[in-house]
Amino acid sequence: MTSLHRYRLGHDFRDSGSLKADDDQFLSWINLPGSGMRNMGGIRPLKFTAIEPGVTAAIVLVTDERSAGSASNPWDDLVDLPHGRIVYWGDAKFDLKRTVDQFPGNRALRDAFNQVLDSQVAFVPPILHFSKRATGVLRFNGLCVLDRLELTWFEDHGRPVRNYRAHLTILDEEFVEVDWVHSRMTARSASELVGRGPDSWRRYQDGVVDRLRVWAPQVRPPTSQLPQIGTSDAGLLDQLIQLTPTGFEAAVVSLFGELDEVRHNITRTRPTADGGFDFIGSFTLPPPIQYEIPFRGEAKRYARTTPVGPKDISRLVARLGRGQYGIFVTTSYFTRQAQEEVLEDRYPTSLVAGADLVRIMRELRVARGGQISAAWLRSAESEALRPVAGMRRAAEAQAPYET
Repeated sequence: MTSLHRYRLGHDFRDSGSLKADDDQFLSWINLPGSGMRNMGGIRPLKFTAIEPGVTAAIVLVTDERSAGSASNPWDDLVDLPHGRIVYWGDAKFDLKRTVDQFPGNRALRDAFNQVLDSQVAFVPPILHFSKRATGVLRFNGLCVLDRLELTWFEDHGRPVRNYRAHLTILDEEFVEVDWVHSRMTARSASELVGRGPDSWRRYQDGVVDRLRVWAPQVRPPTSQLPQIGTSDAGLLDQLIQLTPTGFEAAVVSLFGELDEVRHNITRTRPTADGGFDFIGSFTLPPPIQYEIPFRGEAKRYARTTPVGPKDISRLVARLGRGQYGIFVTTSYFTRQAQEEVLEDRYPTSLVAGADLVRIMRELRVARGGQISAAWLRSAESEALRPVAGMRRAAEAQAPYET
């Protein structure tokens, strides 16, 4: 009989601790006679019931979040859903007799990684990871694959212990059917293990890793970064594009200088020896925090058909000093790769595209209809021509970051 049981990413499930409880959605769902699933520690290898004795059909991992950071838990796992990765410690503890490979969970991880290294695609076990949120509650964190297994040390109540540290990739899969896990445990040949299961798992067996990226919806297509051609917003952007490069830099500084949601100061840098930045400044968090965050920015007046790529972003980030924030402003748009680099590597950088500039101008009322205020433009253009003595002092204060 086909089961309707399945685990959904980010959802909670009941764990009664019983293999036979009607309301249990963990042990009783997964268990099959002879599978080895029982109420035990954080690493639960599931056995094949018909083939390959000693080889694991699948692995269930549980991270107990209730003890994270406590003295009773000598290590902490890392569950990083936004970037689709998990770092999971093995089950070794301080023991006078057993070594690292004599703990059952560690043996399962070691054997699984050997299958990965030997390219034994059929017998590489899928890994289901759960977090224990509270007594009787488990949250499903996804279908995972084992990327890397390190042999390292941690401290167990002041005593050094050798242990494995597993690096997992969470696959881009929302649902995992329990029937598929059962079919692996009851398979009678390797051919029954290949080409079956969730789409991301089948692609993994073909050599393609679809990593979960929770931040993927934050990646904007060009159509959302640029106003539609023929609209009044597109006309406003064209007026910015027609400015000189220096005039555009001054316009950006003027726009940002009028934003008042967060207290800040901003100034344009001098044309040469500016450290690679077009403007500098700082955000100041209000009292009682009263913390200042320096930022550095680039303003590029590009045609709307000339995108900003990852190399442009990398150059900006490479020039930032410790504790500094980056802002990249353009009249164009940012490629998918540039945005993914910022999101995945968690760069302290904001990306401001053409449509964002138009929205700021409208919010600040320097543009109405399809026309930028002539007075505001004259002010920005005159600022671009003004000697930068005052700004030079501000830029020179950043000398350690200049090239």
